[in-house]
Amino acid sequence: MEKALDDHKDNAQLALIYFPEELSRKKALEEDLEFFNGPDWRELLHPVTPAQQKYIDAIQDCASSPQPERLVAHSYVRYLGDLSGGQVLAKRLQKYNDLPEDKGVAYYHFALIEDNDQFKEMFRKRLNQVEVEDEVRQLIIEEAKESFLRTIEIFEEFDQELVGLPMTKEEQEENLVILEQNKAALAAAKKQQLQQRDSSVENNSNNTYAGLLTSFTPTNLWNSLLGAVRHPAVDPAERVDA
Repeated sequence: MEKALDDHKDNAQLALIYFPEELSRKKALEEDLEFFNGPDWRELLHPVTPAQQKYIDAIQDCASSPQPERLVAHSYVRYLGDLSGGQVLAKRLQKYNDLPEDKGVAYYHFALIEDNDQFKEMFRKRLNQVEVEDEVRQLIIEEAKESFLRTIEIFEEFDQELVGLPMTKEEQEENLVILEQNKAALAAAKKQQLQQRDSSVENNSNNTYAGLLTSFTPTNLWNSLLGAVRHPAVDPAERVDA
């Protein structure tokens, strides 16, 4: 995603939400990988999984399309999620894994951002300054919803990989609850999508998720994106809100 944003940094609309110094996670991710796996961590990387590849393909599709502005959706879902719910995840990772302070969670530490809330508010204002045609705006909204679902699919893959690993009873119960919530959210979202698609066949005036969007009657891109990623019925305590 960051390479795609770098490649399109001169795009007037993407430039509004382009903060490579403040938001780039590549270096932080490498720091975490080295902490957990040592200096040879690159040799230990697992092959890309199907869900991960699906996410990669989606980003590359946006970057190579006539509407690279769709990358706004990925930036929004990823960065505002990491700046919000990601901070809670970092604390849980440190607690459950008994990590040394500031070790293993560099990914969630934005060193050049002094106040996360102020930065997020500024980012949201920039989102509302994005000016695109209605058709592209709709594509951005759809991309945000799909990005959210792809994230759930990746976590489901992780859950499958962790089956059989020893966990405490408390951890098992917590993971079971979260897994069931995510599965229910994904199933509900996919069911809604199929219903809307079936409806659009009968009535061309109805777009996918049209009922959801018209119920919000958003006046700006920020409200539209917020409504899009909050569509799946995820418990507020577990959702990575932006």
